[in-house]
Amino acid sequence: MGTFSVKLRVWNPAQPGGVEELDAYVDTGAAFSWISRARLERLGVMPSRKMGFRTIEGRLLERDMATVYVATDKYSVPDVVVMAEAGEMEIMGAHTIEGLGMAADPVQKKLVPTVMLALAGQVAARRGRIVTAIDSALGVGRLLEPFSNHDFHSACPGFGKGNLQRILMEAPTRKRHGDGTVRQGRSKSIQANSPLGERARSLEEEGSWQRKRQVR
Repeated sequence: MGTFSVKLRVWNPAQPGGVEELDAYVDTGAAFSWISRARLERLGVMPSRKMGFRTIEGRLLERDMATVYVATDKYSVPDVVVMAEAGEMEIMGAHTIEGLGMAADPVQKKLVPTVMLALAGQVAARRGRIVTAIDSALGVGRLLEPFSNHDFHSACPGFGKGNLQRILMEAPTRKRHGDGTVRQGRSKSIQANSPLGERARSLEEEGSWQRKRQVR
């Protein structure tokens, strides 16, 4: 996505009289917004907790988090932001963008109001339970890839008796093949270097090794 910045206002909810305005680069790949620690301290904002982050280079770092109010145009929202250290860029991340009910428009290079998805948390929670159950069954040998609808329900009871296709619609990290079997796959919406992407790749490698072992 093309890089662009927006005017972002930030203030301390305990001292709403003081407001700082900054030019923040929009980065939808960042989970949270990063705001200068010096700027936040001028507003009297104090850290509330620490959180770990992995950089694009793979380094792990820890930063303080703080609770603030942010606004852009006519929209404002309470938010949790990273207290960026000296030399670190101030950015507007996905948590802030979605909290404001906005989306990044890469063509017009601006934020635009959008309609958010409802109940996504329930789908994500169900997907997580399915992935955990399959991982567990693969780990103890109750299930081998590729597996069929019958294999899945035998190894992972508790998800009803419906066709696996419906479950797969809620768990897009698995693919149905023409032979009626199911293999682990990576959705294009999942970053390859994310934990879920890494696990998907690991399962693909494990499944490939298991199939080779069966042939031998």
